[in-house]
Amino acid sequence: MRSATIVLALLILTTLMGIVAAREGTRSLFIALQQAQSERFALDNRWGQLQLEQATLASNARVGDIARQRLGLEVPKNSQIIMVKTP
Repeated sequence: MRSATIVLALLILTTLMGIVAAREGTRSLFIALQQAQSERFALDNRWGQLQLEQATLASNARVGDIARQRLGLEVPKNSQIIMVKTP
């Protein structure tokens, strides 16, 4: 009877150790999930900022301003435009 009690106590102890290990694993995975979600949120915010920046930098008005100021380009006069007809 005494050996059965020892075996039962060892089985209970082993089960409890397994439960503790499983809870610790779950806790670690939950922390990793929270960190990944936080990183995703930050990356989503950065993506939105980059899209806004791209739209601003690529706007027709900005491109036209840069063409006039930095490159010295100007809209051609009607006399400078040559129409080419295709056969």
